[in-house]
Amino acid sequence: MVINQNNYKDLLSVIENLMTEEYTDAIFAVINFALTTTDTDGCFYFTCSDNFLNLEGLTIRSLDKTTITPEISALFPSRSINEIRARKIRTPEEICFLNKDLVKTANLYIEKDLNSSAYLSFDELSSYATVSMLGIPLIGHKDNILGVICFVNNQNTSGRSISFSTEVQNELTTLCRLITLILENKKSNEDYSRLLESFIEVLARAIDAKSPYTGAHCQRVPIITRMLATAAIEQNSGKLKDFNMNEDDLYALHIASWLHDCGKITTPEYVVDKASKLEGIFNRIHEIRDRFEILRRDAHIRYLQKRLQNTDSQENLQTEFIETVKKLEDDFAFIARCNIGDNRLTDEDVERLQKLSKITYTRYFNRMLGLSWSERERIDNPDEQSAPGTEYLLQNRPDQHVGIYNYGELYNLSTLKGTINKEEREKINEHIVVTINMLKALPFPKELRNVVEYAGAHHERVDGKGYPNGLKGSQMSVPAKIMAIADIFEALTASDRPYKEPKKLSEVLTIMQDMKNNGHIDPDLYEIFINSKVYMEYALQYLKSSQIDEIKPEDYL
Repeated sequence: MVINQNNYKDLLSVIENLMTEEYTDAIFAVINFALTTTDTDGCFYFTCSDNFLNLEGLTIRSLDKTTITPEISALFPSRSINEIRARKIRTPEEICFLNKDLVKTANLYIEKDLNSSAYLSFDELSSYATVSMLGIPLIGHKDNILGVICFVNNQNTSGRSISFSTEVQNELTTLCRLITLILENKKSNEDYSRLLESFIEVLARAIDAKSPYTGAHCQRVPIITRMLATAAIEQNSGKLKDFNMNEDDLYALHIASWLHDCGKITTPEYVVDKASKLEGIFNRIHEIRDRFEILRRDAHIRYLQKRLQNTDSQENLQTEFIETVKKLEDDFAFIARCNIGDNRLTDEDVERLQKLSKITYTRYFNRMLGLSWSERERIDNPDEQSAPGTEYLLQNRPDQHVGIYNYGELYNLSTLKGTINKEEREKINEHIVVTINMLKALPFPKELRNVVEYAGAHHERVDGKGYPNGLKGSQMSVPAKIMAIADIFEALTASDRPYKEPKKLSEVLTIMQDMKNNGHIDPDLYEIFINSKVYMEYALQYLKSSQIDEIKPEDYL
């Protein structure tokens, strides 16, 4: 049968529709079209990947067979190009694969130069007779072989197998070029997807690698996100019973969850990892401890001087010295406790810090020595830094303001809760804006158009008090709310953060329950999170056994 122009138009319409959904369906649409219009009974379709030849599909019209069974797979195992080259007699598809050329025979049974054992075994297994064959290599525009199609049993009007004519051969070769184009498009998209995902993973791992303490965050948030999204999709009742996501939506959410913190690449490590209030490049509590050491030594010197001068009895002087040392030890212990961010400071604590900050000692070395030029530039009155000079126990010096940051010791110690001061919190929050701007600059394809929205909203709150845009729940998509919960849960359960001890699962769920009640996270998704036991599915795989305690879901709803 000759394929006319109308036949082609119908075929191209079918392919255009199929390729928007599934490449394999489009390929087999062409194959079935080719078999029907050329009166060919069937074919064996092989793909070539990484120099391996694999049976991908088959169609035998007279048997109504389109399924590759385990028995058939065993007849046509995956073969490498090195295996094929080592053989003296090769199968038709192997010759096509190796030589990138047509293979044609009128009767496979009597062909001595071809290894037809697999086809003969297939015939015996299926009560069939593979007689005539035309093998056509699928060669891409860069001369790379993408696959092989072995057409079998071209038929005459009476249904008898005949040799493939030149006309039929030309028609099938033309249609195979169309299949090659589909395969190239498929491979190009797969390569693009692999490249995109690899780039995203590399970027996420680079962000994690900046900090030894958050090294798994960008890798684990996608896991929790996927678990909760799957649970939400499976709901048959409740407010989210109609919620659904197609493959493109799920892929966009997957990409967004990997990229949600890409803006942290601009956040200084010491801010992300800040385990204590005085931590910068190192924990500056040691500087303050040294000052207490000086004060203690000064007290000891005064004691010895008074002894030498006999200003009072030895007993009274010792008592005075011991009380002074005890007070210094108590004051330093208090400051050291304030340096840790676990407990919220009271007004009395802040007032005590301010009183302690006014204690002075004498400096005997010039503060200007050993400073970099940029440090010297920040000091307005360098002459005042010469020795000797008076130093405060806790300092808030002008030169401790560097850019947006305030490194003042009293200022940082007075942080009421946690270890991050106001400026550092703003810098951390800024990573969301950086994330959004970075993602907006990327030319995402249509199916990934929601990545920016999903990734950029994971610090928003349903009550509108989140950042960066103060979105309310009604303004956020369900996937964005899913990511917010995933990000919080991973952060709370993480056991690698220097500023907090690992929390037990019950502690984490209690905090999340409060966040739900206070308008932080979406209550409907939280309910799914608890009822579907997403928390336990994740915990069993990724949390330490010491963190997993007994949970009654109803206690956290």
